[in-house]
Amino acid sequence: MDAARLSGEINDSRSFASAAPARRYLWSLLAMLMSATIFEGYDITIFHLCTPDIARTFHLGNAAIGAIATIVRVGGIMSFFVVTLADRYGRKPVISTTVLVYALFTLLTAISSGMATFTFFQSGSQIFLAAEFCLAVTIISEEFPDDSRGRAISILHMVAFIGVAIAGLLYGRVAETRWGWRGMYLIGIAPLMAVAWLRRGLRETARFQATRNDPAPAMRPGIFAPMRRCFSCAEGPYRTRLLVVAALCNSIGLVGGPTISFFSLYAKRDHHWSSSAIGGAIVLAYLMGTLGTLICGSLLDRIGRRTTTTVFFLASSVAMYALFRTASDRAILAAMMATMFAYQAARTAISALSSELFPTGARATGYSLTVQVFGQLGWTLAPLAAGLLAGPMGGLGKAASLFAAGPLIGVVLVLFFVPETRGKTLEQLSPETPAFAAAAIGGGGRRQA
Repeated sequence: MDAARLSGEINDSRSFASAAPARRYLWSLLAMLMSATIFEGYDITIFHLCTPDIARTFHLGNAAIGAIATIVRVGGIMSFFVVTLADRYGRKPVISTTVLVYALFTLLTAISSGMATFTFFQSGSQIFLAAEFCLAVTIISEEFPDDSRGRAISILHMVAFIGVAIAGLLYGRVAETRWGWRGMYLIGIAPLMAVAWLRRGLRETARFQATRNDPAPAMRPGIFAPMRRCFSCAEGPYRTRLLVVAALCNSIGLVGGPTISFFSLYAKRDHHWSSSAIGGAIVLAYLMGTLGTLICGSLLDRIGRRTTTTVFFLASSVAMYALFRTASDRAILAAMMATMFAYQAARTAISALSSELFPTGARATGYSLTVQVFGQLGWTLAPLAAGLLAGPMGGLGKAASLFAAGPLIGVVLVLFFVPETRGKTLEQLSPETPAFAAAAIGGGGRRQA
């Protein structure tokens, strides 16, 4: 019976390879999905740049800013309940809806009347922005050939720089007008509507269609079936993968949370940088992050996931510590650029792993659980902890630098628990059959998946 199942998995992988979408559609698909990371880059950068302005508007201190960052990030965690719908109803209908609802919450953020409404609307927008990004990665993983998945995912991450650059270039001009930080949110509404219209040509993925066509309509799983599959005892190997990848996300999130939440405030208040200088620094830093993503994508497909992830985790730890411990403006700028270079590359590596280690029937759910739910606890809580520790430790920089230890934990996890996935089909890595899944990764974490 096991031999028959193995043969079936091999035949499935061959059939998907022969039925792969045309190259022209793949490029169109990538273009349609790029908006997910462009708006992610723009949205995160707005909060990154406008933190001093928002703090001034609502009269907030370090702890309050950290609390807002934490609550808003909870919205990204809540995106799981949107993403899991994609494993029931399909990738296309869900991702087509997320962009519209995100646009609505962005508009409401711009007209928020106080700290509570701002936090609530921003948290709501993060639910659908994070869901959109998760589904974009899932669609690319299922549609692109096995030998180019890493590069395609890296390109998706790279274009976030477009959103970052737009936000950075606009900030110096818009922030000084009567619209202030609210204008930064209003600017994004029209492009979001255009994206919703352009995605009409998006198709459902072939892999999802195959899983949907297998069972009889009456036997199709319920809405929470993908969630149960990720935790069920019968699929223990996937549960282990979930925990390991979530831990990796948390370890790198300890770099991203304090850096993205506090750099602008740290540079303006503690080092007296101007708004234009901060905007320029953010653009340069994310340009380096884009370069890191590009290099990471190439290395993922050339030297493998394990080595690439290890290198960038180590680099992010060293760079972040230097960022919050150096005194000169040039050193801070150089360290910020190095931090984003390594951090964005590390995120790309984790995205590739997360999208490969779960079966098609639970891929979107598995990715969301690892990257956007359990994997966000470190990112979510680190800004709050840094804000609370700033006073006792004698400064925001000293408190934030503590979290540079996070990626070092991730390196240990990679070396002992992460399987190599380079060059393997999704059916080999994450078969639908539990018995074959156990055989595929059987034994130690250092074996091939």
